[in-house]
Amino acid sequence: MSALLEVEGVHAGYGPVNVLEDISLEVGEGQTVALLGANGAGKTTTLRAISGMLKPRGRIRIAGHDVTGRATERIVKLGVAHVPEGRGTFAPLTVEENLRLGAYARRNGGPDLERAFTLFPRLGERRHQRAGTLSGGEQQMLAIARALMLQPRLMLLDEPSLGLAPNLTRELFKVLRQVKEDEGTAMLVVEQNANLVLEFADAAHVLETGRIVLSGTADEVSADESMRKAYLGY
Repeated sequence: MSALLEVEGVHAGYGPVNVLEDISLEVGEGQTVALLGANGAGKTTTLRAISGMLKPRGRIRIAGHDVTGRATERIVKLGVAHVPEGRGTFAPLTVEENLRLGAYARRNGGPDLERAFTLFPRLGERRHQRAGTLSGGEQQMLAIARALMLQPRLMLLDEPSLGLAPNLTRELFKVLRQVKEDEGTAMLVVEQNANLVLEFADAAHVLETGRIVLSGTADEVSADESMRKAYLGY
């Protein structure tokens, strides 16, 4: 499997505070990789470094292009969609207007609204409703649907299930699995629900205080005794 994303020896942080220490990982074409760890471990910072929101040291390549410290716009044009924690929809705009904005850097053709509404029927029912009036779960669906409008090769997903009821979480991961299988979209997923994401992922890395302390296939990470006790509850 060829590497779509390569992160090599990355250090990053905020001002004088360094958060990441020598982070290295890969995401292959069509692969799902989970990033696990406690709050403050550096998971969100890792995604921000990849998407161009931070200026890291080390090297980050996407599809063979060195994008270390490059502007987010250039990274988006390489087919990377970042869904940050907190959803970040444009509240005054309608559902449809949010989706159309998501397609601004689309690589092929115009916005495929019907595909989004097929994946998320609730959004189709609310296409003319302002995003700020949606429920939290619907806003999360909209954030992911908007990212998919880009036709991304790689999605960076930061806590997609945060604050969602269990039934909505299952619905959301069912859609992500369908996107992966139908479109071959690679995903790097930060997720607190370790049980759920390890069922979905191909590989996983566990971060502690800015360092990767455990890596392997999803099955290997699930089977690790320290991982089970700390994150899986058994």
